[in-house]
Amino acid sequence: MKTVGIVGFGSFGKFLAEQLDANCKVLVYSYSIKPNKWQADLKDVAEADYLLLAVPIDSYHSVLKDLKPLLSKETILVDVCSVKQKSVEIIRGILPDQQLAVTHPLFGPQSADELAGHTLVLCPEDSSPRVLQEIEDFAKQLHLHVIHMTAKEHDKEMATVQGLTFFIAHVLKEMKLHRQKLNTPSFKRLIHLAELEAEHSDELFYTIQSGNPQTQTIRQQFIDYAVNLNEKVNSKKLP
Repeated sequence: MKTVGIVGFGSFGKFLAEQLDANCKVLVYSYSIKPNKWQADLKDVAEADYLLLAVPIDSYHSVLKDLKPLLSKETILVDVCSVKQKSVEIIRGILPDQQLAVTHPLFGPQSADELAGHTLVLCPEDSSPRVLQEIEDFAKQLHLHVIHMTAKEHDKEMATVQGLTFFIAHVLKEMKLHRQKLNTPSFKRLIHLAELEAEHSDELFYTIQSGNPQTQTIRQQFIDYAVNLNEKVNSKKLP
């Protein structure tokens, strides 16, 4: 049985450990004190067959520097960050020769009870070829839908798909929307979006908003359209 090391035991790290436990020997190292049944030393985690980084992107530099002297040459580093160009840049700057699989699972503990049927993005041009095929074969065994994209293509699409969605949801959360006596299906969807965002960590939100350079453009387009629409509405005077 293959061993999978996970660095980080936040909501996503815990989710990965739970989902992979039946298929692999799972080892977890957490910088915070979160006892769990997979707990192991960083050295043991770094020598696993596959090593997943389940930490915020602003922790990548420090975590990778801690891992560098401990990593086995045979260990396959698996990047699961929500942004791809920046994560690859950091990893290759610190570990230029490590075997690497660049991925993005488009699911998490808030959106998936199991892995089957969900989507995994793979970035071939930034990954070691043999390694990527291993990851793809394993993903298909778990009944995941696999899509190949470049890191740039991924970030361009996710700026809208994830960046804009999280931004709007965060605004709704800040507005403290609550259920009313009168509800419509559309309003219920807004409430659901705000409640879903409340379950995401601030680290994930800022990774998606700041780690992807294309997200700012999409955010600004949305704000410009909203301001323009507001001006149009204000200019209409009822008789």
